[in-house]
Amino acid sequence: MARSADEAVSAQTEAMTARRSKLRLWAPAISMTLLGLLSYVDRSVLAILSPTILADLHLSATQYGYAILVFSLCYMLSNPIWGLWMDRAGLWMTTLIAVLMWSLASGSHGLMMGFAGMCLARGVLGFGEGATFPAGLKTVTETLPAEKRSFGLGIAYSGGSLGAAITPLIITPIAMRWGWRAAFAVTSLFGLAWICLWLVLKRSGLYPAPAVKSGSEAVPQVQPISSRWSRDLFAAAAIYGLGAAPLAFGLYAAPLYLTRVLHVSQGSLGHLLWLPPAGWEAGYLIFGRLADRRRRSAASQGTHLTRPGIVFAALSAASLPIVFTQALARAAYPVASVVALFFFEMFIAGGFVVFALSDGMSVLPKRHSAFLAGISISAWALVTGVLMPVIGHLFDNFRYGTAFWIVACMPFVGTLLWGLLQTGASRAPST
Repeated sequence: MARSADEAVSAQTEAMTARRSKLRLWAPAISMTLLGLLSYVDRSVLAILSPTILADLHLSATQYGYAILVFSLCYMLSNPIWGLWMDRAGLWMTTLIAVLMWSLASGSHGLMMGFAGMCLARGVLGFGEGATFPAGLKTVTETLPAEKRSFGLGIAYSGGSLGAAITPLIITPIAMRWGWRAAFAVTSLFGLAWICLWLVLKRSGLYPAPAVKSGSEAVPQVQPISSRWSRDLFAAAAIYGLGAAPLAFGLYAAPLYLTRVLHVSQGSLGHLLWLPPAGWEAGYLIFGRLADRRRRSAASQGTHLTRPGIVFAALSAASLPIVFTQALARAAYPVASVVALFFFEMFIAGGFVVFALSDGMSVLPKRHSAFLAGISISAWALVTGVLMPVIGHLFDNFRYGTAFWIVACMPFVGTLLWGLLQTGASRAPST
């Protein structure tokens, strides 16, 4: 009996140790989930409340598009800057400074009185938030084994989609009760709460976790590219920036379309706008699993991992249905049909993000991972900055069908550029 009791205690101890080990393994990626969530809460408030804010400040959709352009340009420029800083100076303090900066900028949106104030607030917010995804990719590459990195990337980046999904549910009631300016004050408080959590993680020793080696990383591999700059870096940026363009539409233009075309009220938007980003969340997790499965399959067969050109082509074809939005708007259940289509488009865009960065991680040095994320997301910000004023102008002129065709064609252009820029060299299934 005593021996059985000892064995039970030993089994419980081993199980507890295994759970702690698993927590330590995934804690860094989960912390990046919360970082991405905070980032997208802060950037989504303006889009969700845009019908009310534009009416209150007497601004047009075109001016709103230019404010998004300012955000996107600052975001584009800051991503590689933050990435370089993280690669050289370390992740923890760099991230802390960035979150403090953008939390103050988010709160300042509540003070804007017109177009100039909106542009200034968006610009500072965009610069600070440029640290979000370089931090996520660097964390994943430094703390997870190769065969778990794509799914880890999905977890780390899923905070953005989760934040975009829950923001309407949180912010809309606040804005309806206390006004849209109060909503921005709440986002600033969220940022300060995250900083407190960041300090606790550092003090507890859960972050940063030590890098993890795996058996697959011992497989002989092609000599990695040593330079920070390469054709494959620009290939990753092209497919990320253009392939994920529907994310920009779903985040910034969908609220205006639902209110202007389908006459959804500001209050009702809060019950609908969480659905498209939920597709984005599902895309990160499902395509992350698929990317890791490709890697494990190649490792088990002892073959080099092939480039995902066929995957990008299939995802591009799957992005086409957005051109039917206007037809669905005239269907029997227009709101449900259109929201479901936006859900699907953001789901596919999540696949572009995961496979673009997974492919980039496989051919570029791990020590440049934050820079890879920075350049790739800068490309997306540039596409967003150019796209949104065009979309705003087309919306002001009721040319919705043209806007949807532009969004649908971008993934095909990204796939073509990726095919032209990527080196075509096969490589081992570990990096």
